Amino acid sequence: MAIINFKCKRCDEVFDFDVGTINFELVNERPQFEHEIECPNCGGLTLDEVELTELGQSQLTELWWIDGERKRAKK
Repeated sequence: MAIINFKCKRCDEVFDFDVGTINFELVNERPQFEHEIECPNCGGLTLDEVELTELGQSQLTELWWIDGERKRAKK
């Protein structure tokens, strides 16, 4: 479970969403989320239809750091 803060580009709503597991092996220079992002007003959205808030950027960075620590610990 990974809750990230987003802003919908369609309606400007700021919301938290559980994206599930995050795969940081980038595809098209983006992390891959287990769950499709859903705005409470607009429904399902692509990554192009949302932006990370400042809080969301911090949340994603922290999860990326934790993921890296886990991978280093396995070596």
